[in-house]
Amino acid sequence: MDNLKKALVTGASEGIGRAFAKRLAGENYAVTAVARNEGRLKELLRELNSGVHSCLVADLSTQEGVDKIYNELTANHYDLLINNAGMGIYSPFYKTDLPKLMSMMRLNCEAVITLAHAYLNKAKEGDALINVSSALAFLPFPKAGLYAATKAFVTSFSESLWFEQKERGIYVMGLCPGITATNFHKRSGGADDKIPPRSMTQSPEKVVDTAMLELKKRRKPTVISSANKFGLSIMPRILTRKNLVSIMGKNT
Repeated sequence: MDNLKKALVTGASEGIGRAFAKRLAGENYAVTAVARNEGRLKELLRELNSGVHSCLVADLSTQEGVDKIYNELTANHYDLLINNAGMGIYSPFYKTDLPKLMSMMRLNCEAVITLAHAYLNKAKEGDALINVSSALAFLPFPKAGLYAATKAFVTSFSESLWFEQKERGIYVMGLCPGITATNFHKRSGGADDKIPPRSMTQSPEKVVDTAMLELKKRRKPTVISSANKFGLSIMPRILTRKNLVSIMGKNT
């Protein structure tokens, strides 16, 4: 146990967070998995198959949940924090209940800020923070505009932290996955006829592979993991904002 590194992963019960937890457990980390679903967390711990891992049940869209993990990070040192928990909403902004939108803001932005602040005040040279954002950070996305805006915030915030923390020897990454094979589309309210083709979709494990490779290099503030990385890089450069918004709007 003394030789193990320690990692805390939020949103660890499924998708990218779960893939991170399983990968880190296999790479000499004692994992603390955080999510709001206790049943899936316990299932994950059984899959990790070791007594060194643990879980914390917390809903990070609530103040109580954020406070719980904030206190954990201020009381204990972790070598790595994966700020992965997040949610999306596919619906016209004015038709969506404001409390639901504000809950997304708290989870996607406020929780990231609070946990990053707690972590970096405890971090030591060699530690790392990964804030999971989205490729939509670089694109407007009508009918999911606020979600895309939260990820633009996370990416910009992470880039600034990357520069600030370099002198301390602490690495910060903004991880921007493209379309990933998770339940995100369905849970966000995406239509069945708008499910992206497999050729544009990557697995959560592929996202984690990319992140872990860049974590070892510790060079880039922003890491894009996408089956359509070239298109994501080119579209915002060659299209007018009007055309870009129109194209993205037709695909939601």
